[in-house]
Amino acid sequence: SNQVYKLKKALYGLRQAPRTWHNDLIYTGNDKQMMDDFKGSMKKRFAMTDLGKMKYFLGIEVYQGNERIFIHQKKYGSEILKRFGMQDCNKVCSPIVPGCKLVKDENGKVADATVYKQMIGCLMYLLATRPDMAFSVCLAVRYMERPTDMHVAAIKRVMRYLKGTLSLGILYKCKT
Repeated sequence: SNQVYKLKKALYGLRQAPRTWHNDLIYTGNDKQMMDDFKGSMKKRFAMTDLGKMKYFLGIEVYQGNERIFIHQKKYGSEILKRFGMQDCNKVCSPIVPGCKLVKDENGKVADATVYKQMIGCLMYLLATRPDMAFSVCLAVRYMERPTDMHVAAIKRVMRYLKGTLSLGILYKCKT
């Protein structure tokens, strides 16, 4: 073939790829003058765009008020439920059955470890704004090597809890 193609963007792994690298920066403080000085010095040194108050960062939605900041991952939580076919599941009021004891089940039917690990991984990222699910998810993490139907049922219960609590997150309030 005698055709020549022009590459319109850098591809990862090519020599010019590092030249297109960019990064996002979050800065905060309680001294407006100091923040303005910092922003000014950064603009002098780097090509920088100020996007204003943060609304979304790495899958975390951020709402900022005068004396409060609320972070949540409602959209990501919905995507998790959809990915694993649980968007229409029944809601439950707790992420784990009270008194539940997960154990290594040598005689139980082995579940698909790949899907189990994917579910755990998705939920682990969600824990950044959902500490209420941390105990249940971390309990299920122990059985990633050889999950059985019992372990899958436990993690699906966490998903059912997520379904009913998608709008929960973390609220930071200013102490006056």
